[in-house]
Amino acid sequence: MHVDVSGTVCPLPVRIVRRCLEELETGEELVVTGDYPPAERSIRRTCHRHGYAVAAADDGTSDDAETFSLRIRVTEQATLSPDGSVSNR
Repeated sequence: MHVDVSGTVCPLPVRIVRRCLEELETGEELVVTGDYPPAERSIRRTCHRHGYAVAAADDGTSDDAETFSLRIRVTEQATLSPDGSVSNR
């Protein structure tokens, strides 16, 4: 799955990503692209906090330092629920 959060600012990009992650199963990936560096940091922080694996998905072809691309993988430990219950199967 791919989602582009370009043109949005915090907290909207994190909300969009969380909504997309709720639809994925363990082992599936979400690629997120955007153009607001603070959103990249917020997305990374939120995903790490909730047990998702996050890596840069850039292929190195972009010259624009403002854009980012992240690959987020749903792990067995991933949870988006505030109570810590696992929401992904």
